[in-house]
Amino acid sequence: MQNTANIDVHCHFFNVQFAVREFLEIGWRRLNGKYPYTSDERFDVRAFAPKTFDPRGFVEYIVSLLVTATGSPEENYRYEQDCHAQSESAPSRPLVTVPLMMDIFFAFDDGLSQKRKTRIREMAVPDRKAECTPLSLAPGEADAFDAFARDMRRLVIEEYERGAKDNNAPKGFEAKRLPDVSGELDRAIESFRAEALSTVSMKARPSGGNVQMTRGYEKHLKELRTLRGRHPDTVFPFLAVDPRRIGIEKLVLDQVVRGGFTGVKLYCPLGYLPSHPDLHPVYHLCVRHGIPVTAHTSPGGFPSQCNRIETSSRKKDGRIVSVVFDKKACQATRPIKKGEHAHSLFFADPENWKEVLESDGLEGLHLNLAHFGGEKDILAFAEGSAEADNWTARIIELMETYDHVYADISYCPNGRMVQAIRSIVRNHPVVGTRLMFGTDFVMLMQNTIGLRNYFRQYTCIPSGMLTKNPRAFLHAGRKSPKTRKSNASKTVES
Repeated sequence: MQNTANIDVHCHFFNVQFAVREFLEIGWRRLNGKYPYTSDERFDVRAFAPKTFDPRGFVEYIVSLLVTATGSPEENYRYEQDCHAQSESAPSRPLVTVPLMMDIFFAFDDGLSQKRKTRIREMAVPDRKAECTPLSLAPGEADAFDAFARDMRRLVIEEYERGAKDNNAPKGFEAKRLPDVSGELDRAIESFRAEALSTVSMKARPSGGNVQMTRGYEKHLKELRTLRGRHPDTVFPFLAVDPRRIGIEKLVLDQVVRGGFTGVKLYCPLGYLPSHPDLHPVYHLCVRHGIPVTAHTSPGGFPSQCNRIETSSRKKDGRIVSVVFDKKACQATRPIKKGEHAHSLFFADPENWKEVLESDGLEGLHLNLAHFGGEKDILAFAEGSAEADNWTARIIELMETYDHVYADISYCPNGRMVQAIRSIVRNHPVVGTRLMFGTDFVMLMQNTIGLRNYFRQYTCIPSGMLTKNPRAFLHAGRKSPKTRKSNASKTVES
């Protein structure tokens, strides 16, 4: 990585094909009592009968990607490079991108996976290879699957047509004709169907052994690994890790420690806390090998589709406690504002990270709290109107307490952001050494600002946000500091 390069520390190159694949796998497994894992012959399947599948929230997500993310990862990468080159944001500098992988498979998991894992451990039954294979369709299931896929396709088309009439639809919504949308869906469904009907060799998959590889996740992983191979100097992908996925420790070993991925990405609003017990082995791997971690930390985003979730948390003293999320209870405690989700407010709160950062052996964890708490909280904090639960204030407190806590300003298109950042840096100098630039492309394309204008808007930010700070975060392995307290009076690069 060139020292003079600008760095987008938070972007995405996934597309609608990825989302449709996971959507089909989730829906079909759920309707057949096989979600989130394939049933084991020694496990009481009756306890996990299929529940009603309400796909509306996921359908809306797919429609948003049909508008903004139909290109391949390579096409998305080249588009971002072109926008940066055509902008006024130091166009002569190369652009380094950090594409963050997504894992959306557990969006409908209400705690089922945790119950199943616990039962397997109690019975001392090892995870079987059969549990870790992608969904396969028996020849007799093809017709039933086709009917299910047609149903899901119809729901997406109906939502797309409804959105096309909405004045608040994302920019470019009218640009795609319905036949193009139909064709995109048909290609995704046919590709998934063809692979699900074929035999897949365990050895052919990126991580063999006891690793769960759903088809969308596997394809997404392979595409980012290929992109990294084509552009080794400008693409540094992060692997999506969800504690409910079988084999995450092996995935990190294979894909990050020994593979082409640079870091780990967590998306807690999908239904887990950063202090989930199954994440701690991953954190220790990250500290041992100098692997940086990025976590979604804003009240918005794509949340879990479950109104009640049973999960667990590992306290800093090692105790494991049960945690229950209840959407109605959260809404009664705090009114949900426009653009917020109860799941994000519960699972993505930066306060949740204290249990992790105070745990023995995790003092050296390099952590990026993405979105810096969200645009509204950033502006409110900078302009002196922050409420007591302001997330930007909480993140700054973490920065001033722990040596390796960073943040990025991805998906912050408001024109007042540069001025707000400068104000915050003046009053909290540590932010000047830890805050990083990010776009959140392709998700940014749902906003009317567009990627090229986003680059232009941030031309005047402190240069360290584009260069020095993200390099320090990405090169976590070059340092092994043992101290916990940070020096909040470090010199700010302007």
